[in-house]
Amino acid sequence: MAAHHRQPLHTPPDTNNASDYAFGDSDQLPSPLIFRLVQRSAVPPSEKAKHADRKAVYCGVREFSSEEGHVGVPEWLMRDAGLVAGDSVAVEFVRPEKGLFAQLQALDGAAKQIGDLRALLEAHMRSKLTALAVGETFQVPVGGMNRPLSFSVVALEPMNVVDIVDTDLSVDIVHADGSVINSQMDDDSIGELVPGVAHNVEVTGGQSRIFQLHIPAQIKSTDVVVTCQSGGDVSVCASRLVRNVSILDNTWFDYSLPSQQPKRLRIEHNELPSGSNNVYVSIIGFAAATRATVEVHFDAHREAESTVLAETALEAGPNESVCTNCGSNVPKDRFIMHQTVCERHNSKCQHCPRVFKRGSVEFEQHWHCNICTEAGDVDDRDKHIYFSHTPHACSCNPVHMYASVIELTAHRRTECPERLIECQYCHTNVAQGSLPTTAEAILRGQHEHEWSCGSRSISCVKCKAYVPIRQVKTHMQLHEMKEQRARANIVPCVNRECARERGDNPLGLCAICFGPLYSGQHDPDNQRLLKRLARTMHSQLTSGCGSKQCKNLHCASGRANVSNDAVPLTQTAAAAMLIPVLKAYAPLATATNGYLIIDYSGIDLHLCI
Repeated sequence: MAAHHRQPLHTPPDTNNASDYAFGDSDQLPSPLIFRLVQRSAVPPSEKAKHADRKAVYCGVREFSSEEGHVGVPEWLMRDAGLVAGDSVAVEFVRPEKGLFAQLQALDGAAKQIGDLRALLEAHMRSKLTALAVGETFQVPVGGMNRPLSFSVVALEPMNVVDIVDTDLSVDIVHADGSVINSQMDDDSIGELVPGVAHNVEVTGGQSRIFQLHIPAQIKSTDVVVTCQSGGDVSVCASRLVRNVSILDNTWFDYSLPSQQPKRLRIEHNELPSGSNNVYVSIIGFAAATRATVEVHFDAHREAESTVLAETALEAGPNESVCTNCGSNVPKDRFIMHQTVCERHNSKCQHCPRVFKRGSVEFEQHWHCNICTEAGDVDDRDKHIYFSHTPHACSCNPVHMYASVIELTAHRRTECPERLIECQYCHTNVAQGSLPTTAEAILRGQHEHEWSCGSRSISCVKCKAYVPIRQVKTHMQLHEMKEQRARANIVPCVNRECARERGDNPLGLCAICFGPLYSGQHDPDNQRLLKRLARTMHSQLTSGCGSKQCKNLHCASGRANVSNDAVPLTQTAAAAMLIPVLKAYAPLATATNGYLIIDYSGIDLHLCI
């Protein structure tokens, strides 16, 4: 079972080696490994039957890393079994029958808010559970929700305990009152945005109003425009996957200050997957109650925003002087009069070039942040400080603090394990999981869930080989290459470590593989060529190619990379391995153009590329 926090439990001496006799004489462990855990008191074996009614739980194995006589159990499983850390438990290997049917009861009303509840359960049960028992309760984490959903197992077939690994399990999901859950969302709290129709909303500080917006496939850009009334302020966020869009969990956002009106959120066509899409838009209040008008425009023309913060005065002419108060160019014959009147009626900001009428409301409300260069009205201060200069922690790691909401939001949209993604393999909206650690996962850009989900194997319809789902596309491309090569009558390179087309040379190699063996010396009987081949192969078998990525088992470096226990070949053993290859190429030394009559199909040549 998956566990983030494991508590140590003790196994009695009589159960420590229970698995030794449960598996029989077979050298391989059965699959899956399912164990029955039950609390045991220190009682004589003759009295253990009296304690058979203790609650038992069934689970699989995550890893074999506990100390001898101890097992690590997740907290939710301990709660189901009535265990606490340090309890003594009996661990018994069991073989339940494959499950055929399961009836689950959702213990949380939020389950009806999930778009595809069955797909979510399927993904969780496939990756986290090995067995189900009637009466047990398990939790399913949901991306975008603060707490997981709880489900109780009501009924199972054919037994009260079943194995759910690699089986086709039919599942019914019901409410507490027995009604069947509809997998489609049905929530009156979500409104619908319609282009060209103004929607009036009212939100208070911290509260939100969520809308659903349908964007047709042919639309190139979508603008959500929010105009606040009566001096209030809101933030606008949107997401395609997260239903409960918030300040932290979103894809598009507008955190502009109260003085910056209207709020405008633009969604470009290239930021959405192909086809029409449903986007969730959230209007979130900041402080006081705010009334706002929400409008949606498709493919609206948007004027380019000016990047000039303040007007720059033109260079003063020969008959002009620059006013030290407002910075204007004034004719010299009127300069004294202008400056006197200007200083009497106008006030210049000490931090920026803006000039205000002395004693005006605008001047009194003008504000500059003492931490950064942001400027605006006094009403902007609280929101700016909260979003830009207040440290926040993410729920995935409460210890680490981010300098601002902006930085935390960037973390939640990229590397956070709780970030909601649409898995390309199981097609469910799930949390992406922890950062990748393997090179292939990093190159593929896959986090924990997609890497685990893509590790499941399926049978190839063409060659019947079992291939991981994440490699199916590449595997089918190899089949296509082979078919194309067969249609084009392409002859492959004799080197088994190469897949290129065979070149026109006596050894039947491609140009890349034959390159290190080529020499411009006159060699009509190919004797020197065969000696170079023998030296290259012998050096490869005894010394290796030196590459840390080599996996060629006919190379000393490749054997060392594959296995740390590989023993280097002796000179004699390496020479013995060369004999079959050199015998196959023997006709080259006696026949004119002998490579035309050599049977290359029987040559087992493995050269490092």
